[in-house]
Amino acid sequence: MEFQVSEKNGLVNVTIIGAVDNENAEDLKQEFQQLLSANFNEAVFDLTYVPFITSSGIGKFLIFYKNIVAKGKKMRIKGINDNLLELFKSIKLDQLFPIEQ
Repeated sequence: MEFQVSEKNGLVNVTIIGAVDNENAEDLKQEFQQLLSANFNEAVFDLTYVPFITSSGIGKFLIFYKNIVAKGKKMRIKGINDNLLELFKSIKLDQLFPIEQ
């Protein structure tokens, strides 16, 4: 799994490439820790290249979301495939933050 991060005008874009499984969920956590110290208004995660996410990976997204909302920031997900969209909707993540295909 790898990350491509760019920041412009208060918007941080994070493209995640590869599966987010239990093994690399810790890498995701570390990336999120770094993002928390960045100065941005909204974080956008592009999941175009993510074939699947385990529950551990989803948990890391939820913790990150909780932390940035507490700081008055926003988050959204884009480029999600049909299977992940169905999963995210089934656990009602689409009610926490916007999810775009």
